[in-house]
Amino acid sequence: MKSIWMKLALAFMAVSASGILISTILSIKEMDLHFFYYISDVHRKHQADLLAMLREEYQQGHEWNERTFLKLDTASQLLKLKITVYDQEKQLIRTFGNTTTAHTKLQDDMIPVLVRGTPIGYLGIEHDNTDSISLEEHFQTAHTNALQWTMLALLVIVCTISIFIAKWMSRPIVNMSRAALAVTKGDLSVRVPLPKGKDELYDLVQTFNNLVHNLQKQEELRKRLTSDIAHELRTPLNTLLAQTEGMIDGIWKATPEHLEAARSDVVRLIRIVSDLDQVIQAEAGALSISLDVINLNQVVENIADSMNPSFQQKGIRLTVRLDNDVWILGDKQRLAQVFSNLLTNALKHTPESGEVIISVVKKERKVEVKVIDNGAGISPEDLPYVFERFYRGDRSRNREKGGTGLGLTIVKGIVEAHQGEISIESEVGKGTTVTITLPASESFS
Repeated sequence: MKSIWMKLALAFMAVSASGILISTILSIKEMDLHFFYYISDVHRKHQADLLAMLREEYQQGHEWNERTFLKLDTASQLLKLKITVYDQEKQLIRTFGNTTTAHTKLQDDMIPVLVRGTPIGYLGIEHDNTDSISLEEHFQTAHTNALQWTMLALLVIVCTISIFIAKWMSRPIVNMSRAALAVTKGDLSVRVPLPKGKDELYDLVQTFNNLVHNLQKQEELRKRLTSDIAHELRTPLNTLLAQTEGMIDGIWKATPEHLEAARSDVVRLIRIVSDLDQVIQAEAGALSISLDVINLNQVVENIADSMNPSFQQKGIRLTVRLDNDVWILGDKQRLAQVFSNLLTNALKHTPESGEVIISVVKKERKVEVKVIDNGAGISPEDLPYVFERFYRGDRSRNREKGGTGLGLTIVKGIVEAHQGEISIESEVGKGTTVTITLPASESFS
């Protein structure tokens, strides 16, 4: 199988060789044509010079004498011509030169010698092209040889440059091919060097690197997910196992207090499984949503009222800012779950004497809900992954405070099921702002 650089090189060579060959052929043909024109011009010049000389000689003495014939003889020898002179009645006067070679070229019959428009005689010219043909052949051979050597040199240069350019152009693709092979074998740390010049290849390589980077992050999250699921399930299961075995062995009596502890672990397991089920449905876009016209202010106000004692107990001020009646199409229970989850997160991570604000604002055909706290904030490294399953930026914090790491994933799924959007802005030490945008109900807009 030919590599891509070889295919590119062969394509460049084929195009370049075709161009060089066509140029060479056209150059030879053009040179032959112009050389033919040159020979024809020389012959016409000789003819014009001879006619002018004959007219001048005749005008001086009203006839052609021996001096005229001597000039014609000299011209015939120098120019390799056979010159024949005729009188007014086309009777032969004299012939000069000898053209008996095979390359003799006959001129058209007789050329009239005119003085004031009247023929005073006629001139016949035959060209001996032996030397001219030899010169022409020599010139054509030299020209052809020069073009052939030039063509050969250009082909060598073109082949060399084509191979270099083809390798240079295909290097990012070859590198990506090798990197893709490494990725299929599980090496997600591989990256392709970015080519110089921001063109389509640069964008392709950058996209590939971003894809591998995201795959690496997803793989890390998958491993973390597996570990977290195992831990989340193992802790209550081990506790239940220990309690059950203690009861069987008679070490642990089945008192109402002990049974309540076992029930709490069962409830925790049920909550984890329920959350996982909701996450799977949310990611598959299969969350059960009932769309009814609801007043979003009432939903937010009810959740805030129910959670206000928890905020007061921790010494955190909960502020609710509501616009005029805001109506949307949505599921009241699912949206209550969203706001309860967001307020719970804000409560967990806001210090004593802090403040949490939840606001509802109508903006044209959109409704914007914000949950703002001045708590610990989220680091820039963790912020892009807060909606991932089981993701917890602070791995050291206890699970009771950190939760299962499924809450924001479920929130995002519920918001998107309502055709809405959710985003988070946060700064470490200053707090976090969660913004939810939902479409307003047209019936009450």
